[in-house]
Amino acid sequence: MKNSSRKKTGLALALLLGAIPGCVSSPGSDGLGPDQMAIEEKARSRYEQAVVYLGAGQYILARQQFAVAATMAMSQQLHDNAVVGRQRADKIIAEQR
Repeated sequence: MKNSSRKKTGLALALLLGAIPGCVSSPGSDGLGPDQMAIEEKARSRYEQAVVYLGAGQYILARQQFAVAATMAMSQQLHDNAVVGRQRADKIIAEQR
């Protein structure tokens, strides 16, 4: 991997990790019921796994997990963060081709 690509990956990872705390909220604070909160937590877990994959250089797996997180997300913030993550993974994949 090129040095500039590593720097971009590191920057993307730092930005995504910084977004995670913003996704965390107390139960019911979003007006979500218990079932919706459970789905949101699963989506958040997928998002966090995607960040791990991105950091490990597994960009296709990261893209897939970001896409699942965006689809499952109950909160707009988690959805938006997952979409941005997927776009970053797509960009890295395209640059490697």
